[in-house]
Amino acid sequence: MKNEPHINKDDFEGAYRTARLIAGYIRSTLTEEEKDELDDWICASDDNMRLFARLTDEKNIEDSLKQRHVFDSEAAIEKLKQKIRAEQMRKTVRKSSVFLYATAATILLIAALFMVFRYTNTPPLPKHIISEKPDLKPGGDKATLTLADGRTIALDSTQKNIVQAGNVQVTNAGGQLLYEGNSSKEEWHTLTTPKGGQYRLVLPDGSMVWLNAASSITYPTAFAGSQRRTVEVTGEAYFEVKHYANKKFIVSANQTTTEVLGTHFNVNAYDDEAGMKITLLEGSVKISQNNGRSAILKPGQQAQVDKDGKLSVANNINTEEVLAWKNGWFDFNNASIETIMRQVGRWYNVDISYAGKVNYHFNAEIERNVPVSKLFQLLEMTDRVHFTVQDKTIIVNP
Repeated sequence: MKNEPHINKDDFEGAYRTARLIAGYIRSTLTEEEKDELDDWICASDDNMRLFARLTDEKNIEDSLKQRHVFDSEAAIEKLKQKIRAEQMRKTVRKSSVFLYATAATILLIAALFMVFRYTNTPPLPKHIISEKPDLKPGGDKATLTLADGRTIALDSTQKNIVQAGNVQVTNAGGQLLYEGNSSKEEWHTLTTPKGGQYRLVLPDGSMVWLNAASSITYPTAFAGSQRRTVEVTGEAYFEVKHYANKKFIVSANQTTTEVLGTHFNVNAYDDEAGMKITLLEGSVKISQNNGRSAILKPGQQAQVDKDGKLSVANNINTEEVLAWKNGWFDFNNASIETIMRQVGRWYNVDISYAGKVNYHFNAEIERNVPVSKLFQLLEMTDRVHFTVQDKTIIVNP
């Protein structure tokens, strides 16, 4: 569960101060010292970044201004204070109490922001104050299915295509391709996502696959006869493999195989990354290379294969960060701008160009279903990077 921003229980003035800084940012009235103060608050946590993005969202601001004459912010704040004081007086502190306070603190900050708008007579904000850049829409559910005979079918989240592959029925609905039925004949299909696309797949054995942007998976329409269930992947995919005793599930990518019976794991095998990464969430997997090297992974471990084929295993991996894409998030933890922009390029279907070197590592967390300007807004608050959008190219400036 993602926590709400933390505000010191005894420091209500801090909430007011932060609200005034955010209001000043929106109205472009902050001094350099105040900008630094706001930067420090935003960068203090990913939760603060997320709240800042929400409060400075253009639509949210417009709605706030419409309501400023009917919203009794002082009464709301006093009511919240009373609730928080009541919580402080409880002798037994429960986890639910922490969440109640966190929610109240967030509402307090929002209420304070309403008060700033109300008593500073803020006029309606011109749109260019929020963003002067052309914007890019996020990716969505779209893919192409290539059949055994070479025919291709364009897929999206709205259509309902049904294809027969022997005795196997293939159904497409809601951004998911589903294979049902049994057959003694294996036909090979390939599901491919473009840049700006993602898709889900239910294989004939019931195993689930999430396919990230600019990725593909090749698989049989039935796992018939063999003691092996084999698929081939490019790009990135997350697997939840159905357990079948004595029938191994094998994922092949970049001359490396991942062998399991039933487990959850993520494969990142993009060609433009520094190497291949296989991260285990649940169960056990065996990683094998064509050169004979191998490793057994436990949950929370990650196999890393560099461009020279060297295999190593990393422990205590942040699996939430690894699976952020599958759960609909960007989650960057001490990430270089190059690492960030590779993901941005795939998801927003754009090219990336660099006008200089950005020597800084970023922390940011934001949903993937927002326009790219929202992510840029978070990153630019560090004043270490700036972006220009020209047609389908993002230019990164120090």
